Amino acid sequence: MQYGCMVCNGIEQFAPECKRCHQKMKDLGRIEDYYSSYSPYEEQDSIAILQEATNACIHLIHCEECSYTKKIKIPYTKI
Repeated sequence: MQYGCMVCNGIEQFAPECKRCHQKMKDLGRIEDYYSSYSPYEEQDSIAILQEATNACIHLIHCEECSYTKKIKIPYTKI
């Protein structure tokens, strides 16, 4: 049985509503992709922010209307 992020694997779309201006937010991808050019290839245990995300993928979401940015956990599910 394999688990993964439904958004990263293109199975689900993810566009939550901004809590400030109520426009759709844009998913900017996995947060570890922003740490360094090699971070997507590193062990997740070596990236501090990911240690808090047990069984979840942390994505960065951004509102292009009001510039609000937020981290959100997307639980791993059976693929």
